[in-house]
Amino acid sequence: MGVIDIGATHVGDNEVLVNTMANITSCIDDEYAVWRGSSFVNEYPRTHEAGERTHGGTDNPNHLLGAYPMLWPYGMGSIETRRAINVPYNIHTRWCLQYPDKQFRHHGQFIFQAFGVLQKCQMCASACLQVSKKAFLQHQSTFQSLTPKDFVVASAEEIQKVPFSNPTVKALRNQLSTVRAKVMGTDESRIKIRGQIRGMNIMKGPPSLWITINPLDMGDPIAQVLVGEQIDLDSFEHTAGPNSEQQNLNIAHDPFAVAKFFHFVIGTILEELFGIKGYSNGSHVRRTNRIFGKVASYVGTVEAQGQGTLYLHIVVWLVGALTHVQMKEAFKSETFRVKVKNYIKANIRADLDGADKQTVLHSATQPAISYSRPVDPCEPGYLSSAKIAKLKMASTVQHHRCSKDTCLVSKKGIIHCKRQAPFDISTRDYIDENGTWVPKCTYAYINNWCPPIMQCIWVNQDIKMITSGAEMMDIAFYISMYVANCKRQENSSNASALLAKKLAFHKARERYNSGVSQLNKRLLQRCANTLTREQEFSAPEVVSYLMGWGDRYISHWFVTIYWNAVASLI
Repeated sequence: MGVIDIGATHVGDNEVLVNTMANITSCIDDEYAVWRGSSFVNEYPRTHEAGERTHGGTDNPNHLLGAYPMLWPYGMGSIETRRAINVPYNIHTRWCLQYPDKQFRHHGQFIFQAFGVLQKCQMCASACLQVSKKAFLQHQSTFQSLTPKDFVVASAEEIQKVPFSNPTVKALRNQLSTVRAKVMGTDESRIKIRGQIRGMNIMKGPPSLWITINPLDMGDPIAQVLVGEQIDLDSFEHTAGPNSEQQNLNIAHDPFAVAKFFHFVIGTILEELFGIKGYSNGSHVRRTNRIFGKVASYVGTVEAQGQGTLYLHIVVWLVGALTHVQMKEAFKSETFRVKVKNYIKANIRADLDGADKQTVLHSATQPAISYSRPVDPCEPGYLSSAKIAKLKMASTVQHHRCSKDTCLVSKKGIIHCKRQAPFDISTRDYIDENGTWVPKCTYAYINNWCPPIMQCIWVNQDIKMITSGAEMMDIAFYISMYVANCKRQENSSNASALLAKKLAFHKARERYNSGVSQLNKRLLQRCANTLTREQEFSAPEVVSYLMGWGDRYISHWFVTIYWNAVASLI
C-alpha cells in the first residue's frame, strides 16, 4: 500500500513543501492511503518565533495544506500562509471559490471546512469580548460550580418546555446566546431580524405585502450559464443545451453557481420589479414606481429546502400605506375597497382564467418549464402570448398537491395541510369592511401568484396582502416570528443534553487550570461550538455565507443602540 507523505525541501532561501507519493514495498493492489491521526488539528496560522507566517513544515503543516493536497499539490499558497501582504481568511476563501478552474467550489469538503473555521474564529472573538463585560462578570464564579448533572436536569425541563429552575444554567444559556448572535448562520444571529422588523413597523407603519419566491435552479438556463454551459441567452432555443439529467448534475456539482444564481435573481427582482435598491453603507435608498407602486422598504430572510435549494421570504412596506387606524376607517368606503380590489386583481392571482378542478387536472403541463425564456415584449401579439404563457406556468408550478412528504402534518390527531389548503373559493376578487380579502379562485388548490413576477421568472411563489383589519397586529407578529425563525438550524432539539456532555469534557480537560477568566472563556467557546456543530446547512447556504451574500435582504441600514449604557448615563 502507498502512503501520502509531505516532505520538505529547500530551494535557495525559500522552503517549498512537496507532496510525494512514497511507495511501500508491501503494497496491496497498488492502492494509496492517508495516515490519519487522532489529535486535534490547529486551525490557526503557523508562525515562526518572530511571528512571521509559514507553511508549517512536515510535522505541523497548515491545516488546509495537510487536509487537501489535491487542492494545493505543490504544498504552497494555502490560506493564512506566508505572503507579502497577509490576506484575511474570509477574503482568501472568496478568491478560492472564484478560481477559474473551479476546483475549490467543486470540492465536496473544502467549503464546509472553511465555513467551520470562520465560525470558530467568530465564536472565539465573541467569547473573548463577552467575558470582559460586566454582565458576564456577575456570574463568572458561579459558572465553575455547574456540573453535568445540572444540565441533565435542564435537559428534562427543556423537553417539557418549562423554564430552567437553575438560575446559573439560565445565565450560561443567555451568555451563549449573546456569543452566538455574532456568529453567521446561527439561530441567534437570525433572531435579530425580529427586532429589525419591529423597528421597521415603528418607522414605516404596518407592512403591506408578504411574499415567498422560490427560484428553480435545476433547469434555469441562467443557472446553467453560471455553471459553465455555452447557452446563447439572446437567441435562446429550449431544445439546445444539456439535457435535463445533465442540468441536474451540473447544479448538484456546483453549489457556488447555485448560490450566485439565487442572489442574482433576487437582487434583480428587488431592483427591477420592486423598484428599490438599498446600499450597504446605509447612505440612501433609491426608489422608483414598479409593479407594486413605490416600495418603501423590505426585510427578507433566505431559507434552504430539504434538497438544498434556496428560497426567500420577504415582508414589504409600501410608500403611502395607511396606518392601522386609518385603514380601519378607510375600509368603510366603497370607493377605497374598489381600489384595493383592483390592486389585488393586478398583483395577486389564485385563478387560471376561471378553470375548475377538472380543467386543471386534465390540462397539459409543460415539462422542464423553467428551461425557457420569458416572452419578448417586442414580439407581435405579446399580450395574448404572455397571458397564455403565464397561465401554463401557473398551472405547472402553482398547483398545490398535498402529501405527507411536503405539507401534511398531524395536530392533536387531526391531519391537516400546513399550507392551509384547500384555499377559499371565490368567483371574484373580494374585500369587506373589516379588511378580509380573497382573490378570485375557482379551484381550491392553486396557490397565490403575482403575474409580473411569474412572467419574469417562471417559478413557484406565494403573495399575500396584509390589510390592517382586526387581526393585523397578530399577523405582523406572526410574520416577524416566521421570517426570523422559519427553520431552526439546530439539528438537536435539546441543547442542554449536548451541553452536559461538553461540560464533562471541559471539566476533565481543564482540571489543572485555576484561571477563572480563562476557564470561563474556554467554557463559552466549547459550549457554543458544540451547539454550532449540530447545525444543518446545504452547500449553497454555506457558499452564501462565505461569499458575504448572507441569509437576509434588508433595504435599510440598522445600527444597534445599547440602551443599558444609555439608561445608565441618564
